[in-house]
Amino acid sequence: MLNPILAHPGQAPAPHDIWGTWNLDPVLLLGLALTLWIHRRGRPDARRATLFTAAVTTMAVALVSPLDAMSSALASAHMVQHLLLVLVAAPLLALSAPSGPLLRGSPRLIHHAVIRWRRRLKLDRARLRFLRAPVAASLLHAAALWFWHASVPYDSALRSHPVHLLEHASFLVTGVLFWGVVLGSRAAGRVSNGYAILLVFAMAMQSVILSLLLTFAPTPWYSGYATTTRAWGLAPLADQQLAGAIMWVPAGLVYLGVALALFAAWLNRSEPGPVPAPRKVPPMPAGSER
Repeated sequence: MLNPILAHPGQAPAPHDIWGTWNLDPVLLLGLALTLWIHRRGRPDARRATLFTAAVTTMAVALVSPLDAMSSALASAHMVQHLLLVLVAAPLLALSAPSGPLLRGSPRLIHHAVIRWRRRLKLDRARLRFLRAPVAASLLHAAALWFWHASVPYDSALRSHPVHLLEHASFLVTGVLFWGVVLGSRAAGRVSNGYAILLVFAMAMQSVILSLLLTFAPTPWYSGYATTTRAWGLAPLADQQLAGAIMWVPAGLVYLGVALALFAAWLNRSEPGPVPAPRKVPPMPAGSER
């Protein structure tokens, strides 16, 4: 029997009942389905539709599958959830450039509501342009990662469903801003490949530093896991060390892969094209020199 987990607060799941802990929050499920429907209604091309569907599917794996319930028991599972949002869903969203199809496909009521919220939040073009600036987007994303992995905000997210939603939203929004600068379209503010490599390298370095602090901390950072990890055969500190290792190695490989792909694209663009063969000049007929 399924046991819908609507938030992290409450008793953390044990291994024997984990497959009954799907997150069947109707608001979340309806939101994901509605987003897909609106995007399809906006008639994106096949490539963008595939990328966007992959992004929403990744979000469902992170937020609907038993991984969401496991994240209330294990810091390592919580780290996997965060990395799915930051390193898979966010870049897929940035690559899909969904704003056009979402606006075209939105019912008039939702379209007007978005406009009202933009005006209320004073998100004019100048402010949006600032948020998409390479340094600003990178700093915002790094700040979100460091803030939510600090002890107090992290434990607050474990205890409070609204805070947990805010955590995930900040990861996704700042992640899309960062990956949009690195991988998005030129029209959306994407920088050159060389600049993008520097940004990815800087993001990877701050991620490594944070992961090393987690991995080699002498004591656990998060009180929310003090009594939940034993059922999974891990001490709280060992679970935190595993979380740090996940952030260190798999995440580092993702950043490295992106940097190598950008470098290869940079080399391809910088290679000179084929040198045209010299044009043969026909010999002049005899006597034409006069």
